[in-house]
Amino acid sequence: MDMRLVLSFLSLLLVAGLLVAGPAWPDQAGLRPPESAVELRSYGFGLIPLDGKFTRFHGWIRYDPANTGACQVMLDIDAGSLTMASETIRDRITGPGMMDVARFPALTFDGRCQGETVTGDLTLHGETHPLVLDTVRSRGTIVATGQIRRAEWGITGSALIGGPTIRIRVTVPDPASGAHI
Repeated sequence: MDMRLVLSFLSLLLVAGLLVAGPAWPDQAGLRPPESAVELRSYGFGLIPLDGKFTRFHGWIRYDPANTGACQVMLDIDAGSLTMASETIRDRITGPGMMDVARFPALTFDGRCQGETVTGDLTLHGETHPLVLDTVRSRGTIVATGQIRRAEWGITGSALIGGPTIRIRVTVPDPASGAHI
């Protein structure tokens, strides 16, 4: 077979692969503290809010300014960076009975915006499951909030302290507002 024909065929395959790969996102912004925040809330004894905030995470949001309802999001969180008002409760939540950060040091989220929601996969405690976050735009920020049932991710210890669900909230500057990320 002629080498020029082989190269032409390979070039055609490369171009076809690029066309099928999906939409090109014209802009990308970083997600990191302090401009962004990743928080959780569980309810001790089913009533008392226990709030925490992760201090080490990084990621990005790819978006098209002409289509603010579409984006792609990737977020990696250092699970051991959780801070809470009570160090004792923080140690219990990050310990082996719950998040077990010694064995599962990271949380990751990979998702896509679909109108007013972000749908993707959350990896937590060594388990990956779908997660839908509802989004609200306000004053130059986007707040994405969702709830997970702890048992679905294999987090079954300390049920009284942690409650059955954990709320996850991610706050980022809204790229459509011109806010800098």
